Amino acid sequence: MMNGEQLDQLITEALSSKVEPSEELNRKIINQFKEHKNMKTMNKNKISRALIAFCLFFAVSIVAFATLNLNSPSQVADYFGYPLISKAFDSEDALLINQSMVSKEYVFTLHGIVSGEGLANMGGTGQNIHSDKSYAVVSIKKQDGSKMPDTRDKDYNKPPFFISPLIKGQKPWLVNVASMNGGYHEDVIDGILFRLVECERVEMFADRGLYLCISSSAFYDIHAFNFNEETGEISLNTDYKGANALFDLPLDVKKADYDKAEEYLQELLKEPEAE
Repeated sequence: MMNGEQLDQLITEALSSKVEPSEELNRKIINQFKEHKNMKTMNKNKISRALIAFCLFFAVSIVAFATLNLNSPSQVADYFGYPLISKAFDSEDALLINQSMVSKEYVFTLHGIVSGEGLANMGGTGQNIHSDKSYAVVSIKKQDGSKMPDTRDKDYNKPPFFISPLIKGQKPWLVNVASMNGGYHEDVIDGILFRLVECERVEMFADRGLYLCISSSAFYDIHAFNFNEETGEISLNTDYKGANALFDLPLDVKKADYDKAEEYLQELLKEPEAE
């Protein structure tokens, strides 16, 4: 059993270490974190001082991983259990953006997006992954450094956040992630909310102009953004009472498919047949 001085020294070294965990350790920590994040707190009276030191060192490793490495969309996809999407984000077809915008008390960061060829090259479909889908990684944190409410916190999802790709020339309240068979996975890690967004492949619209919008609303809020009926351009409404951000998606125009995009829009916006 180590004495008090040895324990203090171990804790000091753990907290002062500037060495980043290895990729292998990161993956182990992800798995351990997902397995144990819902476990109940153990009885402190039954834990030895040595075990406390180990738990503290393990916790420090998790914090180091979360703050240093979950800025990578590949790591985020891997955390959510999508190794193929993770590989796609490491491929040349992925668009790594890592751009941040501040609005109200939040900092919004668009880390990257991958779709089409980047997914097809990973070995086809599987694990609910499709080459005709697009996947984007976004994070949200507090500007003052305080933590976002945990998923088990009563204040979680207060406010909610709407995150969606938008297409220049299309009315954003009609064509967004909700109408494009979208969905997402999200979790709060070390006080930062990470979201993996999925929707129909947006690459086919690359020659028209694409955006990714974020607003503190449950659905698309027409007050958060401006739509120019004449030019089709979408812009940020700086007078919006909530938090909002608008990113450009500079996808490769060579990957656009005008005919397929038109066919998709006609089907999407088709009036339902009267019964």
